[in-house]
Amino acid sequence: MKFSVIMASLLSDYLGSATGKDKKLIRAIESVLKQTYQNFELIIVADGCALTEFVVNHNFTDKRINLLKVERKELWSNTPRNAGIEVAKGKYIIYIDNDDRYGENHLRIISDQLTEEDWVYYNDFRWSGTEFIERQIDVTLYGHCGTSTICHASRLKLKWEKAGYGHDYQFIQQLRKFEGKKITTPEYFVCHEI
Repeated sequence: MKFSVIMASLLSDYLGSATGKDKKLIRAIESVLKQTYQNFELIIVADGCALTEFVVNHNFTDKRINLLKVERKELWSNTPRNAGIEVAKGKYIIYIDNDDRYGENHLRIISDQLTEEDWVYYNDFRWSGTEFIERQIDVTLYGHCGTSTICHASRLKLKWEKAGYGHDYQFIQQLRKFEGKKITTPEYFVCHEI
């Protein structure tokens, strides 16, 4: 089973943006490439940012990386993820933020627990300042779920409809119309602060 890993990447500055974004992008890409489960493609969508293109082109030659460029329309736009979905070739689509990382077994754990579900979701680990702490995800509550904690079948042909804050929750509500389940022990690390 092939995964299409979609990473929307905006490295330009905006209010509340992280520091060291180029280094975090490299860390995120490396975490995908180092997976013990190797049947995937990585679709990096540069959201109107030449720095993303520069970082990817000067640090990586892996043929599984597909770098797309889209015009930046607005902050937290739905355009990058929809562009990634349009070119995805995998049976399942999964996401990673460009400042987070996967543990080396993340895709294997998900692959081992997928059966015929249309989608799955899972907890993630957030940096507390001293250690990673598991965060319980609840797809029924606004603010308690996100893009990075879902994997869905590409055959569903879903699109991100809403842009802006809360777009993750709106997308997940579309997924809830299909058969899904919560799975355990994936290795997704939210690393905005480190």
